Amino acid sequence: MGRRTDLSSLLSTTTDGQETAPAPRAARDSKPLTVRVADLTENPDNPRHELRDLDGLAETVRERGVLQALGVVPAAVFLAAHPHHEKAVGAAPYVVLHGHRRLAAAKMAGLDEVPVLVRQDATRSDEDALIENVQRDDLTELEQAQAIQGLITAYGYSQRQVAARIGKTQGFVSQRLSLMRLRDDLQEALADGRVSVEDARRIARLPRDEQSLPGETDTPTVPSARKEKRGRDYGVIRIDSRGTPEEVVEALRRHLAPATLDRVLELLGR
Repeated sequence: MGRRTDLSSLLSTTTDGQETAPAPRAARDSKPLTVRVADLTENPDNPRHELRDLDGLAETVRERGVLQALGVVPAAVFLAAHPHHEKAVGAAPYVVLHGHRRLAAAKMAGLDEVPVLVRQDATRSDEDALIENVQRDDLTELEQAQAIQGLITAYGYSQRQVAARIGKTQGFVSQRLSLMRLRDDLQEALADGRVSVEDARRIARLPRDEQSLPGETDTPTVPSARKEKRGRDYGVIRIDSRGTPEEVVEALRRHLAPATLDRVLELLGR
């Protein structure tokens, strides 16, 4: 019998963990330095809008320290490439490009210093941050959509070019970008778990003036040539019983809103 896979651990894993994520490519040959936490500021272009699951990481950092160095760039180098961020960067000597969760966990753990790898190129720091995070697959789909849209706007990439840059399929990119067709209030509902990704995609197919949360109006959330004979069952998720644990995890993430997924994790952990 093969090795048993813990579904709960797969669901809760965020690959910004300290020991699994690769170091930034431009800094791999650099020697880590130790700098004060107070000397670091976050990249204003960081695509991760919410730092999740910090308590466990902070406890690990408290016990073992920060095991993987943060990727940073001197503030002067960063501002030369992004002068419009001068106010956000302030007086900090370094800007964090990679390792925002590790930095937040270090602050929670009360650390005064952290290891860093200093790079000297910030011309595409937002692109690097997107690529690293999307490949780690620990952004929400809405965060991925917003970051991908930012790449298209900033660099004029096509969907095919973005897909090639982040190592994903064009369908992956198109699927994420569909969420950008949602009204702002519905994007907020998706972000805080009041609507699932699957429902959000259906709603996004409608013109903005016809979009609404499921149950708010009698307007159908999916364009259809005929009425359904029975209402949708929001409690059923069809999963192939022969699928791998990773495929089950992907199905749950695709169908469940973040708040519901947190409840599943809680139940699985009992």
